[in-house]
Amino acid sequence: MGNRPRARQAPPPAPSRTRRPRRGRWVALLVLAAVVFALLRGVHALAPVPTDSDVYTEHVVLVGVAGRFQLTETDRTVLGAHLDDAQAGVVSTRARYVGTCAAAGWTTLGAGRRAAVDGLCDPPVTGEGPGARIADWDARLAAAAADRGDARLGTLAGSVPGCVAAVGPGAALAAARPDGTVAAYATPDAFVAGGERLSCPVTLVDAGAESDRVIAALAGRDDVTLLVSGVGPAAGSADPSLGVFYRVGTTLPGFVTSASTRRAGIVTLTDVTRELVDVGRGENAAVTTIDGSPLAVYPTDLTLTGIERQNREVAALSDASVTGYLFLAAGGTLLALVALVGAFRRRWFLPEAVLTLGSVLLAGMMLTGAVPWARASNPGLVVGVTVWLVTGVLTLAAVGLSRVTRFPPPVAGALISVVAFTVDAALGGPMEPGSLLNSRPIYGLRWYGFGNVTFAAYAGAVLVLAGWVAHRLLEQGRRRAAVLAVAALGLGAVVCEGWPSMGSDFGGVVALVPAVLWLGLTLSGIRITWPRLLLVGLAAVVAVGAISLADWSRGPDRRSHLGNFVQRIVDGDALDVVSRKAVASYETIASPLGVGSIVVGVALWFVMFRWAVPALSDEFSTLRPTLVSVLVVAVLGTLVNDGGIGVWQPATAVAATLVGCLWARRLHGRRKTSDSASPLRGATARA
Repeated sequence: MGNRPRARQAPPPAPSRTRRPRRGRWVALLVLAAVVFALLRGVHALAPVPTDSDVYTEHVVLVGVAGRFQLTETDRTVLGAHLDDAQAGVVSTRARYVGTCAAAGWTTLGAGRRAAVDGLCDPPVTGEGPGARIADWDARLAAAAADRGDARLGTLAGSVPGCVAAVGPGAALAAARPDGTVAAYATPDAFVAGGERLSCPVTLVDAGAESDRVIAALAGRDDVTLLVSGVGPAAGSADPSLGVFYRVGTTLPGFVTSASTRRAGIVTLTDVTRELVDVGRGENAAVTTIDGSPLAVYPTDLTLTGIERQNREVAALSDASVTGYLFLAAGGTLLALVALVGAFRRRWFLPEAVLTLGSVLLAGMMLTGAVPWARASNPGLVVGVTVWLVTGVLTLAAVGLSRVTRFPPPVAGALISVVAFTVDAALGGPMEPGSLLNSRPIYGLRWYGFGNVTFAAYAGAVLVLAGWVAHRLLEQGRRRAAVLAVAALGLGAVVCEGWPSMGSDFGGVVALVPAVLWLGLTLSGIRITWPRLLLVGLAAVVAVGAISLADWSRGPDRRSHLGNFVQRIVDGDALDVVSRKAVASYETIASPLGVGSIVVGVALWFVMFRWAVPALSDEFSTLRPTLVSVLVVAVLGTLVNDGGIGVWQPATAVAATLVGCLWARRLHGRRKTSDSASPLRGATARA
């Protein structure tokens, strides 16, 4: 026994070491992200660019029609005969207030800015010929200036080379000079009886029942470029639908557009103003106080079927999206009930699953715009089904990503959301028109870039992701890397949010920059003082100012609303814009929905900071500063954006979804541990 060889002992285990990810891996990820982003911007640069379309005829005539939201038989006949030299689409006729009468549309056309008429819907015109005058002009000036209105009546007539003639009372509003007089005026009957004789380079026509006859007569003349445009709802109606728009006698057929909308087949009344003002000016067009941009065209071969299909698709973005919201409300209610039942029965995996879905819901609503649902025969049904299918796929992706990266499901959802919104921004926002986060076209609010809800969803997701990445790096003792990660994610989001050819969001930059700086300063260990907070605010102003100046320098024909605001400062009327946006924000907050959202939101924030943060900080050490940064976005975004409560709601939802899902996940884990340790469960297993 003594000679028996001894068994070889295993070597002692090596001391455990905390794995430190190689710094090169993070650098490689950053470089890869930058390369992909650059490639996406390259794809955006290859997108079709609209072409300018000049006027070469001696006369330009605009026939304004009220309540015309679809092509009439006369329109089809005229367009059918001019498919080789026509440009078609729809026009947003919104004046200062949605659904106001056609007189407000005519006034907006004459001012080049959205105007109000305070119920003055029947303009009285005294006299004919060169001695005509709007009898209640002083009252209309007062209505336009009320509540800090900045529409300057008479801008069109005061800017067009030569005279502007008017036919009919509505046209007289648009053609009037700043003093209320009209260079040449005729009644519709006199105009028709005189053989549609034109005495000025630009003529505006409000022919009422004679409109189709006038359109047919003028469309056949070689010396006329004819524009037919909706100007608002018919008398007695408040329908805000987009009106018919087309022009014949052009050089390039296709769908009309402008820099104001950046959408094929959509222009605004102020764009039409700008086009009329630029007639005859050529390259020497003067910069005037007009909000619109010159008309352009996406060249293509037109057909009547194609024109009507395009117009229906634009209308569906307003009409059918309501059905999409109803689908969301119904599905959301059902899921909320499932989560509540799961919580009541302590089946915590149910609220965890529902809240994981909630973490990608806003991204799903945005990505719905990647599907051309407006082209469907039943667009409401298609968009309702699509938004839930897309959200379901994103939810499964978040669960899978969570298992691979060991990110909590809501953080994985935030990562997916950040990627989705960043890709859309890099491509120039092609998904925004069909997105259920965007405003409906009938409101004429935002035609391109990121709106208020999109901003809140994007900013919230970026801050959640940045906070979690910082948490992981701080666990490894890498404070500098944590701060740099927050800075990189924050800077990227600010650029995507504010750059004119991407998010183009003025208020978003103002709200996001302080939130990112707050998070970075807090994680760096620097003590927050009032002077430093003032510097944070100054940084936000500098950032948005730099982007706006860069946009302004591109010239009036290419500016977004950021550059236009700089021009407002130059013109001395920026305060009017700021005050109107402040009033709009206040009205959303003071509404019943706004007050309810504030009350519920404050309660949620209190619960999160009072109980959730202390309970969850061991697994998400940077949760408190992350939530504070999201709250900064919610508060500042509500105050500086005219959407007001539309920022508070999604930002609060992002935070509540994160905390709720983490809490449910924690309770779910405890229940599984408790079940596995139960003596009864063990006895059952042995049996």
